[in-house]
Amino acid sequence: MMLSQDMDAQLLKLPWQTLHVGDCSFFIKVHFTDFSYCLLVSDLSGVWCEEAAADVIQERSKELNKRLKAPISSFLSHLSQLIHPLLDSKEKTPNTLSCTRSQETLMLHVKSQLSGLPFYWDFRCREASVGTVCRHFLQPLISMTKALDSQCQELCTLLRRKDEEIQDYQEGGAMLSRDRLKTETFEEHSFYKSFVSKTIPEPCGSSGLSERLQQLYSDVILLQEQQEPKATNAGDGACPLLEQSHESNSCAFAMTDPSTAQQDVDSGQTQEPPEDVLSLTQRPPILVSKAKKRKAKGLFR
Repeated sequence: MMLSQDMDAQLLKLPWQTLHVGDCSFFIKVHFTDFSYCLLVSDLSGVWCEEAAADVIQERSKELNKRLKAPISSFLSHLSQLIHPLLDSKEKTPNTLSCTRSQETLMLHVKSQLSGLPFYWDFRCREASVGTVCRHFLQPLISMTKALDSQCQELCTLLRRKDEEIQDYQEGGAMLSRDRLKTETFEEHSFYKSFVSKTIPEPCGSSGLSERLQQLYSDVILLQEQQEPKATNAGDGACPLLEQSHESNSCAFAMTDPSTAQQDVDSGQTQEPPEDVLSLTQRPPILVSKAKKRKAKGLFR
């Protein structure tokens, strides 16, 4: 299913949020207007979407709520007030929501009350197009990964410089006033191994995105809109990243084992990957020259 250009643009501005329906967890974007709505849903194994205009909403309301007569804007306002408080909530969704899904469709069933009468609604989502998946998932997440990797490298460089600064103070005779403030020298490879073995988070499908990552996602989308011309047809199923891989007829993603890096150096065979795919352990180390010893000047005595 392809979204209209206007609705696609509105959804792009929204971060992915989590919605728990029973035992299922979804990433979701939803946008309501007075006369229409659009939502994009994923469980990381598939992506579904629905865009409904006034005529579709009117017809479905007659089908599901034969006794209830209300303006379309009232239906949409009620749905918005039901859905939005549930987004990013860690508590399980109450019985107002349930879902059924097949290979190509996802149904979100709403059961509530409006004006004292039973109110029912079905979000009837169909499989999203490849272009929609690329715009809302693939492209932003790759940009976020590159941004976080660059930030990590800057922090590693800063830590190394701080170690040099501390070493210079110590060689000048400075001493800590409190032993608990003493830290070990930062070693990038050891930190990376510890991070991989202990601190990689649980699968994101269950915990969702933190507020910081949601903000980063929004910032990435905003920068993309400023730097790239708007697509003439948001419903186009083409994905620029996939097209690029077809044109080059090859697409390689390599990871280097940190333990083999020194062997390559010793053998004189060094191959540095392109700058944009250097990982935490692949960056060439910064050479640090040891500061010369000098007489104590009584610093921090």
